Amino acid sequence: MKKIFIYIWSLWEFIFAKLNRIHTVGGHDSEIRIAIKKYKGEKLLLKDGTVLNNGDKFGELHLNNKVLTEITSSSSSPIAVGIIALKRFKKSIKALKTYIDEHHEFDDVNVFMGYTLFNEGVEMLGFEVRDIKSPLEKFIVTHYEMLLLAIFHPDGFKRLRDNKFTSKMVLITKNTINSRY
Repeated sequence: MKKIFIYIWSLWEFIFAKLNRIHTVGGHDSEIRIAIKKYKGEKLLLKDGTVLNNGDKFGELHLNNKVLTEITSSSSSPIAVGIIALKRFKKSIKALKTYIDEHHEFDDVNVFMGYTLFNEGVEMLGFEVRDIKSPLEKFIVTHYEMLLLAIFHPDGFKRLRDNKFTSKMVLITKNTINSRY
């Protein structure tokens, strides 16, 4: 049954990615996928002084769920999984730097952001972590990502019972990417 859910969800993700122009960064086994979007919201001031205004372009980050499944099933220890994930994401951010340098549609994109349940420790990679301000958006994103986790994680819905998850907004600037990677 779980394989059927994964197949259906993977098919949906493929269609969604095509419709939303989401591209894989650094090969099919990369943790990161990206799309360019226009920001709609209050002005954001990031720690390095970069400002994201309403209407500015930003890089919308998406995680590759198949790769996340590989990472989360690689060990039963949450600490070991966290270490593996941080190493792989560091490599993916280096690939993101190369990707944005080679694709000129990112020349005027200065902020990259996404929503994730996996927000602990990402500050070590240069990301800022912020709460999702809208309660409705926070509820929808958190429950959507919990459904994904239940579908893709080897322990399924048992994984959700063990932890209380809340999605957060994670952001990184082009300046941070260029200076750290």
